[in-house]
Order: sequence, then C-alpha cells, then structure tokens
Amino acid sequence: MAIIKLLLWLLFFVSSFLMIVVILLQEPKGGGLAEAFGGMGAQTFGVKSGGINKFTFTLFAVFLGSAVLITILRWQ
Repeated sequence: MAIIKLLLWLLFFVSSFLMIVVILLQEPKGGGLAEAFGGMGAQTFGVKSGGINKFTFTLFAVFLGSAVLITILRWQ
C-alpha cells in the first residue's frame, strides 16, 4: 500500500508541474511565454492548437484523479 501511495504522490506532483508549464506556454492571442520561442510558439500554442488543449485536459484529469485517490487512501 505504501508503494501505491508513493506512486500517486509522484503522479500528483509530476502532473501538477507539467500542467503549470503547459498552461504558462498557452496564450491564445500571442505574447506570454509562447513568444519566447519565436514564431514556433504561435503555431504550437496559438489559437489553432487543438492538440495542446486536449493534452491540458488530460493532465487535468490525471491531476484530479490522483488528488481524489490520495484523499480516499488517506481516509483508510
């Protein structure tokens, strides 16, 4: 059980760090950290970036799921 809790905490922190980075890189109207990568940032993280939005939602689901499971396991 201790290994499962450790893996959940690790998943929680990794997903939270990745979510912070991905959200900071997204800027729908240009500017922000996406501009630091030149023209590539506007194409990858701009308005027409459907894939990055799906990835962000997946990270959110992993983050939320791990938080709920950690809470459930702490009550036991």
